[in-house]
Amino acid sequence: MPIMCTVQLPAGKKPEQIEATLQDISQVLMRNFDAQPNQVRVTIDELPKGRYMAGGVLARDMPEFNGEGHEAE
Repeated sequence: MPIMCTVQLPAGKKPEQIEATLQDISQVLMRNFDAQPNQVRVTIDELPKGRYMAGGVLARDMPEFNGEGHEAE
């Protein structure tokens, strides 16, 4: 029986971040559930900032989702 996992993230992550996350989650599921690679399905849904909200505020209106209020790394 397949093991399925869906992750939802704000849109705009770098492709290499998405791929690394898919790999990491897949490895954890295979290890923790003693599953074979062909039994594990992981998907990432990227959500546009105008399609979800927290506390009644659309993500596009939240400074933390728009790169504001964070120091450069």
